[in-house]
Amino acid sequence: MRRVFLIFLLSLPLKPQVAQESWTQGIETLIVSGNLSQARQRLEQETAARGETSAVLYFDARILFEEHRYAQALQVVQRSLAMVPTNPELYKLAALSAIRMDRLDIAEPALKTAAQLAPNDYLVHFHLGALYYTESLFLSAKPELEKAAQLNPSYMPALLFLGLTLEEVGDEKTTIATYRKAIEMAAAQRTAREMPYVYLGRFYYRLNRFEEGLPLLDKAVEINPSSGEGLLELGKTLHALKRDSEAVRVLERAAVADALDPEPHYLLFRILESQSREQAAQDELHRFQALSKQKPASDTARRRLQSTQ
Repeated sequence: MRRVFLIFLLSLPLKPQVAQESWTQGIETLIVSGNLSQARQRLEQETAARGETSAVLYFDARILFEEHRYAQALQVVQRSLAMVPTNPELYKLAALSAIRMDRLDIAEPALKTAAQLAPNDYLVHFHLGALYYTESLFLSAKPELEKAAQLNPSYMPALLFLGLTLEEVGDEKTTIATYRKAIEMAAAQRTAREMPYVYLGRFYYRLNRFEEGLPLLDKAVEINPSSGEGLLELGKTLHALKRDSEAVRVLERAAVADALDPEPHYLLFRILESQSREQAAQDELHRFQALSKQKPASDTARRRLQSTQ
């Protein structure tokens, strides 16, 4: 079963790629800073002065989106599109709102239109490629993500989604090179991002190249000691290397870091059972079973796509 773990900030902000009118810049700043109530007040003042223009509706939809009112945001941006059907930012916002509503049937055509109107907007290509990834259309996702990474080589989500896509199409060499590039980019930006290390370490685990993956996963946990994904993959790798005493300690930390994930408990059950620690093993099995019942059976790839908006 294909596992998707990118849990990026639930929040890559919307980044308009076109020049704005002077009156919109203050509202944009307020939205980006999270001061939505003041942004709403400013927008109401501009609406009174200008009327319900396409730009006014766009910022209304932006605020609604940031308030997690995605259905309303989509309705408002569709009204704006009726006025100006050639603005790629409107299609982009419509698509992102639709993705949050799990309406990929709306998101895909909106992103395709945005890509036609703004072929050099890296975010459009990224979101279209990520959407294709969630639909398991990996050969369609690949060129879109490659284009996004080409247009903005420092955009980490594009590199990581591209790496995941290359894994699916079976391009081992380029997958490793892509994750290595993401690691180099994180180092150059001096950002404490563990996920490039987690992804490459996990990929080496899948290739049974455990010794190569271990230092990467150690680094990931050093960067973020509370990373449930990093700890889980490190524990799995230590177990594969038959370093079970260390694996147990790391997996126990993984279970604490992500209290809703059943997988660390299952791995602990298997290790403890192999060590004839029957009571402890049964305790972990019961935790695994309880969490497995609680965990919603949802499409992890779609959750991942939503988490990058």
